Amino acid sequence: MFRIFKNKIFLTRGDSAIFTLTITDANGDEYTPAEGDEITFTVKANTETRDILIQKDASSGKIEIQPEDTENLEYGNYVYDVQLKKSDGYVDTIITPHEFRLEEEVTF
Repeated sequence: MFRIFKNKIFLTRGDSAIFTLTITDANGDEYTPAEGDEITFTVKANTETRDILIQKDASSGKIEIQPEDTENLEYGNYVYDVQLKKSDGYVDTIITPHEFRLEEEVTF
């Protein structure tokens, strides 16, 4: 099962998830990434580690998590963020660190 609530992501370990991003600028207008822009989704154990557990290119506006991305991780709480790096070098964390919870499963 997959759900998002107030930017907190809940996912059953070993399941698939696909979600889309809608990015808005300071005026509330939808931002369309330009050629050369990079959008990166990253999951870590906590904000103090450099060890990346999951990292996905989200430049298309879609993030796809595959079963193998989580099947060997422990149940529990992790953190994620989403960062936009524009081709001109401008960097903006468009979703600041939020909870990424891997929930228990029975069938695996």
